[in-house]
Amino acid sequence: MIPTTLRERFESLPAPSPAEALHARAGSRCDYKTLAPFHYLRHEPFSIERVLVLEDPRPSVAGRFNPQSGACEASSIVAVLIESLPALGCALRHEALGQRYRWDDRRAAARLLNAEVRCISRVVVHPQWRGLGLAVRLVRSALATATTPYTEALAAMGRVHPFFERAGMTAYHRWPLPKDQRLRDAMQYAGFDLWELASVQRMAANVARPTPSAELLKRELRRWAGGRLTVQQQLELARDRLLCEPVYYLKRNES
Repeated sequence: MIPTTLRERFESLPAPSPAEALHARAGSRCDYKTLAPFHYLRHEPFSIERVLVLEDPRPSVAGRFNPQSGACEASSIVAVLIESLPALGCALRHEALGQRYRWDDRRAAARLLNAEVRCISRVVVHPQWRGLGLAVRLVRSALATATTPYTEALAAMGRVHPFFERAGMTAYHRWPLPKDQRLRDAMQYAGFDLWELASVQRMAANVARPTPSAELLKRELRRWAGGRLTVQQQLELARDRLLCEPVYYLKRNES
């Protein structure tokens, strides 16, 4: 049906995404502090070499009613990314780059590392703006404007929320211990996904069911964690060990 009235034409238009109005720009430490309370790590990165933000150009409430407010309040910072100097020691970096920074002269290796690598140490999205792909968008912006040959990141929740990989970075995982791999295989055989460990209470309820798969997983949990712990404690340990294992990401930037 072809719309005939102005109202019908207006209602037939697709609703714009609120993320479409956002724009990326270079930021400052002040911008980072605006969203820092929403990150699970309370301390600042060791170094702050570059800051990128996604900003809603519409004035915030503070900026709208107080024109004299500071730059950090004049508009809404909805996401922020921090680039820092890389850590000197990282086993997965050596695996990814073929021992490039393992020299006998450690000072020379450190100078080369600091010259060639930047680490994305923080990506923070305001809770009201999560679920719109802003983390991926911000990382892509950082990679597109990279100032070094390599960009890296280390994510504690990379297995659950692989936004670095979606942004174009390559993931490198540690080889699991044999007993950890056995528990992963047991979960898969029993019909459970690894991410389900995020809800320990729900997993405990599933394991308590009188089904063959639940009994199998219960036995494997006991074998993996030891019989002295309760099922709740075993699942909490499995969550912290298997689900929160850091994932290393690397992007070779075009020169």
